[in-house]
Amino acid sequence: MELVVADSQGRVETAKSEAMRLISREKVFAIVGAYLSEETIGAIEAATAARKILIVPVAATAEITDGVSRDYPRYRYVFRVGYSIPQWAAMMGEFLRQRGVKTYAFVGASIRWNRELAGALKKTLAGSGILPVYEAFYSPRNPAFEPVAVAAAAAAPDFLVLGDPGKNSVVFVKRIREGGSKVPILSVGGSLGDARVVASLPLSGPLYVQAAAWMGTSEAATRYVTAFEKRFGYSPVGYSDTLPHDAMTVLLSAIRAAGRLDTDSVISALEKGAFPGVAGTYRFDASHQATWGPGSPDLHGTVIQWEKDGARIVFPRR
Repeated sequence: MELVVADSQGRVETAKSEAMRLISREKVFAIVGAYLSEETIGAIEAATAARKILIVPVAATAEITDGVSRDYPRYRYVFRVGYSIPQWAAMMGEFLRQRGVKTYAFVGASIRWNRELAGALKKTLAGSGILPVYEAFYSPRNPAFEPVAVAAAAAAPDFLVLGDPGKNSVVFVKRIREGGSKVPILSVGGSLGDARVVASLPLSGPLYVQAAAWMGTSEAATRYVTAFEKRFGYSPVGYSDTLPHDAMTVLLSAIRAAGRLDTDSVISALEKGAFPGVAGTYRFDASHQATWGPGSPDLHGTVIQWEKDGARIVFPRR
């Protein structure tokens, strides 16, 4: 099987036009992508119009799988291996409950899924009496970190949840630590899961990172990390590299299970099958969402804590 690559550039229209190019010019059988929720919606419209399977690796907005439930004939081509917003909130919420947290602050980029995650986390934690004491979203293009960092620290939360997976999250951590705050930070992952990046950060306060998988969470994860490091010379972040890898693995496994390159047959295989990956075994519910969650035996995610000598797995309890 040949892999053809397209760059969405983080733009909705580009994602849609590139998906259309892959379909019309490259004659692809299926698509894996994209990254941001907004651009993924554009790719979905192109893929479903052409009746092409699209496997979503990381984009988390509810709209991606809501379409399958709302209009199955039109959107049955869409599957998501990554966690949805409610699933993400449930995994992070369980970690915070186990830590005995009573209050938290949420800081993120002013983008769609960050706002959705803040709302879902608030809803998840409300039943446990864990309350938000501060919430703010900075511009992803021209962020003003200083006032947000100062206000977040002044609110004195037990934990600060950092929803931004991009490079701006690294600058924010530096700002809040330079201000003297040692508040524990829980990152959604991404840039702060990169050991090369974390090496430049002060670890004067605890820094936790949520991930789909990590070295040591399973034999499959350890094999994947070892192979990744050998090929690329650095460690994966456990999120934006691991989930696309698993998306490709699931798609290829479903094609093999179907026994032929027929869209209806592969969709049926995806709906009925169980597919081992780095993060666990993937099964899809009626909305074509992989079944993640703190109580799931198959896909439960993990949280690591950065320390001076590397990362330590702290969740789930082992």
